Amino acid sequence: MIPLKKNNSPKSAWEAALDCLSRRALTKRELETRLNNKGYENSEIQSAVDKLLGYGYLNDHELALTYAKSRLQRYSRRRVTMDMRNRGIASDLIEQVLEEVYSWDEEAKLCLALAQKWRVQEEQRWEEKALKDSDKKTVPQELWVQQRVVRKLIQRGYPSDIVQNVLAKMRIE
Repeated sequence: MIPLKKNNSPKSAWEAALDCLSRRALTKRELETRLNNKGYENSEIQSAVDKLLGYGYLNDHELALTYAKSRLQRYSRRRVTMDMRNRGIASDLIEQVLEEVYSWDEEAKLCLALAQKWRVQEEQRWEEKALKDSDKKTVPQELWVQQRVVRKLIQRGYPSDIVQNVLAKMRIE
């Protein structure tokens, strides 16, 4: 019996690009970087990218719009901007997309909602900690909870002025 021969011909840049895009939506820069890392010539890469742009398979505006909508429910405008910049999306396109889907008022509302949710969680953690270490001196609950909530909000990229406003609203409640 004769063994079957495998087709070991190398993929073209076009095939490799389609393969990459079949797994995940990529920006133009991300795709160019991946193809470059695979050793394709710049002319081959540019040809494949131009073809993909022409067919609409590679669309930084649509990717930025989808990305922003999905991330802005959990992260601040600043954090989403940095993430999109790291993915190679142009700054003017980022600003345009964020203006379409996200206002500063929405960011403040989202920050307040996250702070309120985390406040409840951190109060429960403080109470659990206080029960375990009842004989030790502990930090006052309000201060401990406030520090933890502020840290989480800043890690999510919220500006300090919004965080301060949120803290003020939480103290009033």
